[in-house]
Amino acid sequence: MKTKVFLFLFFLLSPGYIFPQDLFAESNQDSVNKEDIVAQVDTMKITAEEFYYSYEFGPAFPKRETDSKEVHLKYLINEKLLAGEGYKTGVMNQDDVKGMFEDIKSDLAAEAMFRTEILPKVKISEKEIDKVAEKKLIEYDIRWLYSDSEPAASHLLKQLRNGISFDTLFNEQLNDSVFINDRQMKSSLYDIYMKNPLLAEILDTLHTGNIPPAVHTDDGWYIIKVDNINKSLITGGAELNKIRSESVESLQKSKMGIKSDEFVKSLFDEEKPVIKREPFIFLRSYLGKFVLEPAKYSEWGLDSKLDTALAAMGLTRGDKYPGIVLATGTKRDFLLDDFITWYRDRSEYIKLSEKDLNSFSRSLENMILLMVRDKMLAETAAQKGYNSDPWVKKQASWWKDKIAYSAYRNQLQKSIILTSDEVNLVKEKKKSESDVMSDELSKKILHKVLQLRQEHKVVINKEVLDKIKVSSENEKKAIDIYFIKRGNLIPRTLYPSIDNDWISWE
Repeated sequence: MKTKVFLFLFFLLSPGYIFPQDLFAESNQDSVNKEDIVAQVDTMKITAEEFYYSYEFGPAFPKRETDSKEVHLKYLINEKLLAGEGYKTGVMNQDDVKGMFEDIKSDLAAEAMFRTEILPKVKISEKEIDKVAEKKLIEYDIRWLYSDSEPAASHLLKQLRNGISFDTLFNEQLNDSVFINDRQMKSSLYDIYMKNPLLAEILDTLHTGNIPPAVHTDDGWYIIKVDNINKSLITGGAELNKIRSESVESLQKSKMGIKSDEFVKSLFDEEKPVIKREPFIFLRSYLGKFVLEPAKYSEWGLDSKLDTALAAMGLTRGDKYPGIVLATGTKRDFLLDDFITWYRDRSEYIKLSEKDLNSFSRSLENMILLMVRDKMLAETAAQKGYNSDPWVKKQASWWKDKIAYSAYRNQLQKSIILTSDEVNLVKEKKKSESDVMSDELSKKILHKVLQLRQEHKVVINKEVLDKIKVSSENEKKAIDIYFIKRGNLIPRTLYPSIDNDWISWE
């Protein structure tokens, strides 16, 4: 089955594209060395650098407490103790745990490759910065009419030309399920451009009150009216510098995405991957059994399609299926087993379309190509030696501890057996099963942490901890902000940090 190659944006770095090493240095260059030891749990050392990133990109609840850094460190030490227990029980030998760690290591290596080879190619002119800065100062108030077909959109435009007011048609579209904020927006021209370049280009040519032709998108037709255009006035040098800095960051992100796409396209052009028909049909039925409602699985005839695919491959139900080639390229094959592992580690973040069989098939094709992309990027980064990059190895060690902790925590959770009293509470609906399980897990973790603190030596260097400068400390109104890298080889937070579940211990 010949398949069209899709380009997938590969956004790699944190907002602003500041090198990770620079984030720590900018805040702490005159106060503490990145390798200074904040705490040591047996042989596991928590450096000032690891603590900084864990704290800055971690949950907000420690930041609201008095002695914020001490609170965060307490739970980071707890996780290190439990990680050590995880190593001892062999959690890193489990296939799913090992696979997750390998994915993250590959992701870090690919990120280092893009940072080294792609970012230096991004060039930004003063003219470009000025143009973006100007767009950031222009704010539009817009409203729109929506229709799901071209004839319906044409009818709305005809009504406007015949004198029916925009306000009348606008209000007619509001109902119990469509609220006014679903049909209006106030935003800078640049922000609109980043989300919808076509819309921004149209708005840039309009004056207040003008109504352009209907704009067609994937989900329907939009007739837009500009109610107001405001241009902010810069009041000082600090504000100008902020606008220009944001403009540089936006341009870097945009151009990095383009360069990244070009790099990925070159890999696809060289490999020319093709998805094989029968293995694809086999995989579609296999996944359908897990993700679809039984009625839909039956309606689409996926069971009979599975038998047809197996027969074409010379297999029958009950056979073992190792080594089936799902996609083939000019240099290598991509196995069905590769995809199953890839999908398992990302199933929480990616979904197949269940609209109809064609949509289900297309979304699966796209996922297979995304897996192919990830495999090619991981192999390319490894061949170029980025797995040995010092920053990659350092972050990988942090992630390894976090993964070992999470796997051991899951192990504790699976070992919970509810008492008859707890089962009765659930049956009588006085408490939900998840709440009961959560309470029991907290007890297990508490007892285990207290035991481990008795068995293992924990040393805290308060002097180093006090020297580390962080952005938010002892701030009662601190809020949770989560930075998720979704364009990478695997969705993940920017850096490993403590679980938000520890909040229940405060």
